[in-house]
Amino acid sequence: MDWSKKRILVTGGTHGIGRAIALGLLDAGVMKLVIAAEEETPSGWSEFSAEGAHYIRADLESEAEPTNLVHAAADRLGGLDGTVHCAGVYLDSNPGERSPAAIWNTTMNIKARAGYLLAHAFSEIAPQGGSFVAITSINAEQSEPDHLAYDPACAALGGVIRAFAVQNAPNIRFNALAPGLIHTRLTDEVAQSEEATAHVARNIPMREMGKPEDCVGTALFLLGEDSAYITGETIFVDGGIRANQMSRQDAEMS
Repeated sequence: MDWSKKRILVTGGTHGIGRAIALGLLDAGVMKLVIAAEEETPSGWSEFSAEGAHYIRADLESEAEPTNLVHAAADRLGGLDGTVHCAGVYLDSNPGERSPAAIWNTTMNIKARAGYLLAHAFSEIAPQGGSFVAITSINAEQSEPDHLAYDPACAALGGVIRAFAVQNAPNIRFNALAPGLIHTRLTDEVAQSEEATAHVARNIPMREMGKPEDCVGTALFLLGEDSAYITGETIFVDGGIRANQMSRQDAEMS
């Protein structure tokens, strides 16, 4: 596939999975890329700046910003052929001074409401075709403690994807990529704990945490032409977590 003429927007593209996908797109040959995040100055931008990528600061918690971002990216690139919505926030385990309502609103707005508004704007400016990929989570289907806002937000985003897929077929495709336990800023505490990494090795069939780069191939597949007959689906990149029934303690990954 010739990626050189594709025009792609990636939210949350300065860290973790979003950053890996953005760099993967550039490695594949994409020449027109907009990366969006809330930082005033994106960290590590030198990896992108020489490759024809553009940066747009965007606070996706704002109601107006997702729509504005899509139009700004389309103006910058001369249109859009694909969008990856990776931006998200996890506040459940470290609420600070935030109330439960504030945690819920911020988490849901950045992940699910922004996804809805990005998808709505994308469907309006790409009526002749395109691909929208949302980064959700395995937690959209399987919950764990201290995820009272994050898990519902990911599940809601999955619902948004299915609804837009039905509404916009056959011209525009909407799919989700659901990572499992991936080593990013949000999971660095797990990666730094010997006890936690030992637990991961016992219970994830692939025996280790995933890396952001492990999500790149699936993202490019969903954005590209090889997935032309796939829409409304979720692909899990989880090292086999969903396939692994809870085992007895003395038989974990024996």
